[in-house]
Amino acid sequence: MIIDTATPNNRVKAFWFVWPDALHYRGSIIRLSFPAVLMMTGYGVGIAFLIRQYEYMAIQLTIMTPVAVVLSLLLVFRTNSAYDRYWEGRKIWQDLKVTSRNMIRNVWCGMQEKSAEDSARKRQALKEVAALVISIKHYIRGEDGLEYADYDGLLTPEFRMRVMTQGSNYTYGAIGDSVGHNSPQVGGSSTEICIQQQQGNEGWERTTDIPLPSKIMYEIQKSVEYMQKNGLVPAQLYVNMLNLVNGLGGLIGGCERIISTPIPLAYHIHLHHSLYLYLMVLPWSTGSMGLAKCIILQAIISFMMIGIDAISREIQNPFGYDANDLPLDAFCESLLVELSYALTHRTPTLPENIEDTLSENSKAVKEAAMNKDCSGATTAPCGGS
Repeated sequence: MIIDTATPNNRVKAFWFVWPDALHYRGSIIRLSFPAVLMMTGYGVGIAFLIRQYEYMAIQLTIMTPVAVVLSLLLVFRTNSAYDRYWEGRKIWQDLKVTSRNMIRNVWCGMQEKSAEDSARKRQALKEVAALVISIKHYIRGEDGLEYADYDGLLTPEFRMRVMTQGSNYTYGAIGDSVGHNSPQVGGSSTEICIQQQQGNEGWERTTDIPLPSKIMYEIQKSVEYMQKNGLVPAQLYVNMLNLVNGLGGLIGGCERIISTPIPLAYHIHLHHSLYLYLMVLPWSTGSMGLAKCIILQAIISFMMIGIDAISREIQNPFGYDANDLPLDAFCESLLVELSYALTHRTPTLPENIEDTLSENSKAVKEAAMNKDCSGATTAPCGGS
């Protein structure tokens, strides 16, 4: 499934007619900028009435030209820096999808199955890859815990219990049974996660516990080590899987870099000082044109200038739920569809008594895929048995 982000999905259609973009409200920044625009327009109305009574207080319009040029440069830099974060987030999530697909394909096609335990570990490893991508989505949105429905059927009950009860006191594989200086413990043993948010939710840092994606990464690493220890994958494929796991870890770091790096506070403050000082001085230069012209110009210029700043604030964090944010839910759903496709195609050595515990949506996809295979089968029974 290709997600078309170039064509907005919020177009208002009436029969054959499509409203032009200029008439759209949903997805626009009108809601964000309207209070400030209304305030500055009201201020302009008051100054226009004042200039009408005392014309000698008006200033020349040509004085505002160099100020407008400097302010435009500040706004351009602000918008470009915000879009760079948006575009980097999009590239990271595309790389995350590609790396996850490669990991699922390598595990499913490359791992041998010598026993029922191998088959179960193999299928669980596939689910852990999908669970990792979903956990990254919730992690960068500041959503903690395993109570979300898209985790259903992807994580084992034992792992859920360890996460809920042990928190950061979790022992992984070769680390050992006791928590020591080599354990992944960070801070205390409390499972509470402190989220410190700066103004505008531009940056935060978590303390006390390692994030859920890191814990799932350990589980994936354990599965890869199980394959290598039991001779279920060739040496080259084992190396490739390790590279893919490391690549997933790097992509998590890329998302953290975008979320936890705010726009410099000094630049943010100076931009707003310059913007509102310009809009406060503007009606003093347009008031001599007449009351109506002054009000109209003040409203239009305020909407343009404040709107550009609102766009920057809207897209600088592309991982949320706003209309202009990246469709992370759709990305995760497409990965679940691919996982279901892999799980519905049995390998010759897969025991028939292995059952999957996918969510209801994934089960529906699985049944549809099996029906399609049955209808297209000509020489072999459906199910690969």
